[in-house]
Amino acid sequence: MQRDHKPTDQHMRDDEIEWLNAYEDEVLEVFRTQFESASDRFKTPQPLLDRFMSTLSAVKANGRSLFRAVDEAHNELCIASAILENKEPQFTCLEYEPLLHGCAKSIDFLATSGDLKVYVDVKTIKPVATDRWEQFEKAQAERWIPGNMNIMLEKEWLGGELWHSMFAARSRMLEYSLELEQKIAECNLPAGNTLFVLALCGEGFYWHQDELEDFVSYYYSGAHRGDDPFSKTEARYIQDKNIAIAKTISRFACMRRPQGKVLQKRLNWNVQPPLDPRFA
Repeated sequence: MQRDHKPTDQHMRDDEIEWLNAYEDEVLEVFRTQFESASDRFKTPQPLLDRFMSTLSAVKANGRSLFRAVDEAHNELCIASAILENKEPQFTCLEYEPLLHGCAKSIDFLATSGDLKVYVDVKTIKPVATDRWEQFEKAQAERWIPGNMNIMLEKEWLGGELWHSMFAARSRMLEYSLELEQKIAECNLPAGNTLFVLALCGEGFYWHQDELEDFVSYYYSGAHRGDDPFSKTEARYIQDKNIAIAKTISRFACMRRPQGKVLQKRLNWNVQPPLDPRFA
């Protein structure tokens, strides 16, 4: 593939640029091929592909600190691919950032099967590596964590970074849920035969599906589980901010794609609350 972009960032080595070019070619080959084969159902994939290419161009020009946007665009490609591959139901039409009448906001995808409409908003949760050991110590001292839970972390073994990742990921789950609920309300999207899916993507390192399961349990029940380590912190935040959860999100999806991999390793379209161990 011919490149019309010349990197200017002195921090990007030639071998890094070479890797980015090879990575770009591999990703585009996989998804372009699939989108072309499904062109009767996904008629306008180019803006989605263009976003991925533009984010990579920004990295080449300005450095690897901007790679987060590449991950976000790549994860959108994976979700689009998974929607097209879905069998039950098989979607006859997929739109990227469909027009929402009377609303300036956007939702990433609209998939249609008969009279069923499925809106899918895609968010990537990848906390910035930050040492928050002092906050972890404060959480222990002020009993943010339920007394029946014990989070074992060691300062010398990235304890502060791991705590920050867990804490920030849980915060994003609430934040992105409220954002999608606001879109649904402001755009006055119909509820009849319509599903709203929040697809949360990660690498499988910073957070795991079981953490999303805890949040999903609270989202639908309105009550935190006794074994949810962030129950007290989240409940206090929701009370302090006077947050009302509308529960208009139909499903939560969890996608795991390790860094650098073209396709996801795992995708669960309907994350459920944790099983009660007494009945597992």
